[in-house]
Formats: sequence, structure tokens, C-alpha cells
Amino acid sequence: MPEHQEDTGVLYLLDTSTISEIFRSYYQDRFPSFWDRFDQLIRTGRAVSVRPVERELENARSPEVVGSIQHLRRVNRYFFSDPSEQEQILVREMVNDPGLSSAVNRWQEKAARGNEDADPFLIAKSRTPTGLWTRQVVVTQESPTNPAGIPAVCQRFDIPCINLRGMMTDLGWQF
Repeated sequence: MPEHQEDTGVLYLLDTSTISEIFRSYYQDRFPSFWDRFDQLIRTGRAVSVRPVERELENARSPEVVGSIQHLRRVNRYFFSDPSEQEQILVREMVNDPGLSSAVNRWQEKAARGNEDADPFLIAKSRTPTGLWTRQVVVTQESPTNPAGIPAVCQRFDIPCINLRGMMTDLGWQF
């Protein structure tokens, strides 16, 4: 079987659920080769996230997940980015899109409870061309069958969306 060639033109946009899964399940002392590869992905800017994801992580109940913020910032201080003006415009467009009513209702319900939902910001970032990447992929653990979830919204905009296992497969990681 030929060795998998890693596509260096891919940017992975990590959702709260994926970061939480990594820090809850892949203990650094038990999976050192995973962490070497994951940290390299973060260090080189090939995996990033958005500031609203950082805020969601701050509200986590798990100390490992809350500690993820410091780790990710230490590896790459630019890991969490503020939404650009273009991304904010895309978020407003998504909120006003009648075809996204299930997702928008979910986002608005969360906002009504005083929490901003990171999903539209992550999706907007994936829709903003950077010129640096040939492909931008959203990575989430959300179910693809949930009509209000990230995978459904990504499908509507033809944005590649995979889970953590899919990202590891995409990168050719084997442990």
C-alpha cells in the first residue's frame, strides 16, 4: 500500500467538540506520538479555531478541557482568531438564511441563555478564502444527522466537514 501523502494545503478548523474530545480522551502521557503530530499541526497554523470556541471551552466543566486553552495558546498564540469583518458579514447572512432555520433557532436559543454559539463563526471562517490554503475543512464531533448541527450547515454551503477520526485519516496518521 503506498504511503499517504499529506496535503499541506489543507486548513483544519476545529470545533469545541473536537478540542474537547482530544483533551478528554488523548492523554498526553499515554499518546505521545499523537501529541507530537497534533502540536505540529497547531504550531504550523494548519489547525486553528475561532475566539467563540475559546469562550465555549472556558465554560467547560472538565479541567482537562479548560486547560486546553493554555496548551493551544502556548503552542500557537494565534490559534484562536477574532472574526474578521468578512466573517461577521457571513454570520449575519447565515442568521438571515431561511434555509438554516433549525441551526439559527439553536444559535438564538443559546444566545438567549447568555452564551454565544461558536458554530456560525467557525463556519464563516471556513467560507472566507485565505489564499494560503487549497481547502478549508471544519472538524467537529457533531452528528451529521442533526439538521441544526455543523455538518448540515456545512453541507448547505458545500464546505468539507469531518470528525476527528476523519482528520486523522485525511492526514494519514497511524499509531
